[in-house]
Amino acid sequence: MARARNPQRDAAKKQWLDSGGKTTTKELAAAFGVPDHRIRKWRSEDKWQQALEAKRPGGQQGNRNAAGHGAPKGNNNAAGHGAPIGNNNAETHGAYSTVHLDSLPANEREYIESLTLNARESMTRELQILYAKERDLIRKIKEYEAANPDTLYIDKVVEMLVPKGKDESGKRKPGLSTAMKTVIKASPFDRAMKLEAEYNKIHGRILKLIDSIRAHEVDTQRLDLDERKHTLAKQRLTGEYDIDPDTGELNDREGAEDETPEENT
Repeated sequence: MARARNPQRDAAKKQWLDSGGKTTTKELAAAFGVPDHRIRKWRSEDKWQQALEAKRPGGQQGNRNAAGHGAPKGNNNAAGHGAPIGNNNAETHGAYSTVHLDSLPANEREYIESLTLNARESMTRELQILYAKERDLIRKIKEYEAANPDTLYIDKVVEMLVPKGKDESGKRKPGLSTAMKTVIKASPFDRAMKLEAEYNKIHGRILKLIDSIRAHEVDTQRLDLDERKHTLAKQRLTGEYDIDPDTGELNDREGAEDETPEENT
């Protein structure tokens, strides 16, 4: 006997999309009176996440028009004390830059805030971020390899501060003065080597993550096969088979027997 599509399926998807993906599967299950695993099944089969990504407005990724005001483009050598969050003037080669969520473009920040505890989705997103970091490091390495080898970049400035001397009245002047300053510089080759070391770390994490994703897929497929065997065995015992009204295919997945049956005409 064929079963009609549960109308709550589309309603649950709409509510989840309207919330921007923030409503949990447990909250949806309670709202629509269905098991939690049913919501997860609908979310996977109906591709809710892809629909949510399609709804989000696009943006120019990597737009940094507001970055670096008050200094020439690309100038990162002048470090300022007490710089605001997101200020990258003090960074040298850029391999260990601190990234703040508020400093990201709006579309990237929304993407990160939408992350869920779904293992497969989280690992995929992490892999995408690692690939982006890897490409950024490759670009920077090529820039240093193409630079004049005699060029020197300021990596660090070390100052020795001492109390200021006394004024004419014999009182010590307020503040400190610089007694000695040491400027540590690096060649393009030095910076490229540091970036390559970071690149190797990122690449190693990518390989491990790919292995984890493959292992997760194998485990998921094995679990899904076991559930389908169990569901099909129950349908055989009852003699009632669940047929998808859209495709005409046998639905042998977990929870299929709980779908709303089609009324006889």
